[in-house]
Parts: sequence; C-alpha cells; structure tokens
Amino acid sequence: MFGEVHTELLRNSASVSNASAKRILSFRLGDDIRTSTRPTSYAVSSDLYDGLDCRVGGATRQRGVGTAVSFASITGGQIAQAVTMTSISHGKNNRRMPWSYYLSRPGQVETMGNEPVWAQIADGWATADKVGPNLGAISDRLLDTVQMSPQLSGAAAVRRTGRARLRWVYTGTAQPLRLSFSLESDDLRLLRLSGGNLSPRAAADFCADLALHDWLLTALMEAIERSRLESDDGTAAVQKLRPVIVHLLHHWMPAARLDAEGKELWCGLDEAAGLSRQWESLVARVRDQLAIGLLGAVAQPDRA
Repeated sequence: MFGEVHTELLRNSASVSNASAKRILSFRLGDDIRTSTRPTSYAVSSDLYDGLDCRVGGATRQRGVGTAVSFASITGGQIAQAVTMTSISHGKNNRRMPWSYYLSRPGQVETMGNEPVWAQIADGWATADKVGPNLGAISDRLLDTVQMSPQLSGAAAVRRTGRARLRWVYTGTAQPLRLSFSLESDDLRLLRLSGGNLSPRAAADFCADLALHDWLLTALMEAIERSRLESDDGTAAVQKLRPVIVHLLHHWMPAARLDAEGKELWCGLDEAAGLSRQWESLVARVRDQLAIGLLGAVAQPDRA
C-alpha cells in the first residue's frame, strides 16, 4: 500500500464549527460527512476516487492500472488534511481491462506482466517524487479545494505555518509489524511499515494521525525559533507566540481516534522517536517564559 498525507492550518482567522466543516468538506451533492466532538471536533469527507494508469516504480517499471482513494478532514476546526492511498497487487488477467473492471475495485491498482519485485516498487515510491502514481498531486489538489472554500476567510490564525507531506509505504508480510520514520526534508517525512495485517484504512488513519502531530511539533519548533524566546525581551517573545498558544497547543492528542493496533503503533514510534517528550519539553519552555513574564509584570512598581 502507498499513500501520502498533506497537512496544513486551515486558512481561517478562527476555528470552524462542525457544521461549517461539513459544508467545507461537501465536494459533491449528497456527500455523507462524518463528524464527532469527542475528544475534539473532527469532520471527514466521503471517499473520492481517481483513475491511475502509470508505471509503478522500481527497476522493472511495470505498468499499473486502477484507482486511488482520497479523503479530506478537519481536526479541531483548524487543521486540514488530505489523504490519498492505493493498494497495489499483481493482476491475474495480465492485460489492460476496461475501466469498469477497475472501478469495481476502488482503491486498488493491478500490475501487468511478470510478478513484480515488491521491495523494488516500495523503494521506488518512497524515494522519488515522480516514480509511480503521483498520489501527492491528488492530495495537493484536494487540500487546495478545501482551502479555497468560501466558508473560510483566507487568512490563517497562525502565520508562517507551511504545508507538510508524509509519504508512507506498507508491505504486508508474515513477519511482525515493524516501522521506520525519517525526516527527508523540511516539508517531507517518510514512514515505512512492514509485516502484520493492516487494512488500508487503518494504515491511512495511523499515518494521518502521525502527520498531524509531526506538523504540530514542527510548527511549534519553528514558532519558538522565530520568537527568539531566550532573548532579553522575553515579554515580546511571548507575545509573538500568543497565536501558537491560543490556536495550536490544545490539539496535541496522539492516537485519540485510532484503534488498538494504531495505538500500539503510535506507542512504539513515540518511544523510539520521542515526539511526545519533545513536545512536552517545548510546551514547558513556552509556559515557563510566560510565567517569568507575568512575574516580571507584577514585580514592576506602579508608575502612575
């Protein structure tokens, strides 16, 4: 299975209600938008499908035909995500079938020719932007559609928070479930999963949750760096961080909507990568500086 998750702050000056989120995520008449309010507001669109006919990567560069499934979501009324994924298997017909055949198998791509070397296909997808199905372009287009909604003001509540990408690949084997997570560039993360028996939706939900919390951590790190928190004028630094404190800190709820297997994956990854430890350390820095600023304001004599 391949997938790519794009995450970005919603371009609106405040959080949107679930009712507004449902209107933003209604891409077609009659779409069933699922929402929840616990532990935080969440809305997710109906699945959308795109046809694929391309080389699937790897040294063999085999042709694959089928469809990709994508969906968009809004978490906490402020964080927008677009997820695109597909499962690749070797076709039994060994020839190009009519589109009706592939449309009856949503979210699946079949290869033609000899049985592919799956490790090569996985490596090709994971390491190159233009090898195999361009799922990132589908996620980009879907997230752009969300951000262009007339329901939004067009200005994000926190400035200079960019769009992040998480590309993932899952190879099913008889081995126990394993994963590796790496930072490929400022805006690209790579997650490799292998083993176990993950369903496509379970894998996509885990990757979306990881992408959201990695984006939050990155946004907080960059905001602290821009604020010059350790400068002499700590009060000014805290003022620069105010939008982050108001709009982002409360969204940290890892694995809140994942099933038991997803929670186990998160715990294993978090223990190795230390995402929660880093988040807690950064939040403590911000709150300590805020407390110092308040104490300084109280200690100043009244000049009236």
